[in-house]
Parts: sequence; structure tokens; C-alpha cells
Amino acid sequence: MDATQYSAKDSLLIIDDDPGIIEVLTAYGEPWGWSVATAASLTEALSRLADHVPQVIVLDWQLPDSDGLASIRALRAHTAIPILMLTVRDQEADIIRALQLGADDYVVKPFSPGQVLARCGALRRRGQDRPEGSRDRVEAKDLVIDIPRRQVWRRDALIEFTTLEFELLRHLATNPGRVWTREELLDRIWGDVGEVFDRAVDMEIARLRKKLGDAVETPRYIDTIRGVGYRWRDDPGPGGP
Repeated sequence: MDATQYSAKDSLLIIDDDPGIIEVLTAYGEPWGWSVATAASLTEALSRLADHVPQVIVLDWQLPDSDGLASIRALRAHTAIPILMLTVRDQEADIIRALQLGADDYVVKPFSPGQVLARCGALRRRGQDRPEGSRDRVEAKDLVIDIPRRQVWRRDALIEFTTLEFELLRHLATNPGRVWTREELLDRIWGDVGEVFDRAVDMEIARLRKKLGDAVETPRYIDTIRGVGYRWRDDPGPGGP
């Protein structure tokens, strides 16, 4: 298979602008049962993900149009597909930050192709072992959230969300019952974007509730935990229109 092509059968997406990395992983990957697709930039990767969903993403830190942390945030705004970072950056702070923002594994260059593909296989198995829809699809009463396609439907009507709103919704909805503090949400969703206050979280939650038809007094989806933060309800309540 030509690694520059992408089809519905592809299971591994390599986002890297280094032809040597692509050549090595493709040569090793095909005997391991991987079909490999590539993207040389974040923009190209997001375009591919709009049409096809691979099982694992291998992501280089330094891309022509993005750095590692920004790339993770952008990908996590679109999909819950496992991400393996492949980079020369070996500082502990970089590794921790990447994992906190949503990377699932981290390998430092130079690397063993066999080890990288074995790790990709482990990530793929984890995805197959989890309950169907536990990360890629959320259903709550008349609400359906399609994570890979970034679509939210309520009573057969498509609801439009900004990237920030959808990422906040994804974090809540894919972790039902978990209480997120405002500080955690600021770190996960807003990241390093300068000075942002707790009130920003409250304002975004209010926008989410309005679009979801959720009432503060009788919430169907999002509970307010006073003095702490917010959580997605384990059992969506009867409130709302």
C-alpha cells in the first residue's frame, strides 16, 4: 500500500513530516498487520480525520503548522482515538504535560520501530476492549454525542458547538459521574493561553446548558457541585423541556 494514500481500511495514522520516519514505520507496520496512512501537518491530519477514523495516531511533536501540545489539544477537540507521541523531546516536563493533555503514550527518538508498533498494538487493544461507545459515542436520553465526528444530536436535530464548547462537553460526557474542578477544566480545556479565570468555566457551562436545553434547577445532563465544579450525570435526569 502507498503510505501517502488514505482509505477506510487504514488503521494507523502517522502525523509526521519526516519521510524517513514514515518509511521505517510503514515498512515495519505492514508485516505487523497495520495499514498505514500519513499526514505531514496538523491541518492535513484534521482533514483526513473528518472522513476516516484510524485506530491509533502516531504524532510527532514538531509539525510545520503546530507544536506537540497544540496538536494534542486540536486532535482531542475532534477525536478520542489513542495518541502515541513520537519525539526527540525527552524532558520529563514535556512528557508529563503531553500525557496530561490527552496523549496515551510517549516514545522518545531515536526509537525501536518494533517497540513503537507494539505500543500501538496495546493502544488498539485497549480501544477494542472498552465498552462500545464509552469514548467515541455518548447517549443520554434524547442526546447523542458522536466524538470522532464532533457532532451532537438532540431529537434528530444537529446542535452546533464551538471547538471550546465541544471539548468541554467531551470531557464531561465521556467521564459520567466524575467531578471536575474548575481548575482541572481550565488546565485541560484552556491550557496555556494566558490568564484565564474560574468564571470562564462557568460561562462556558452556561452556554452548554443553553444549547443542550439543560436547566440549572432540574439538570438533565450537567450537575453543579457547589464550591467544587461540575459533573456529567450518571443517570440523565428528567428535567428540561
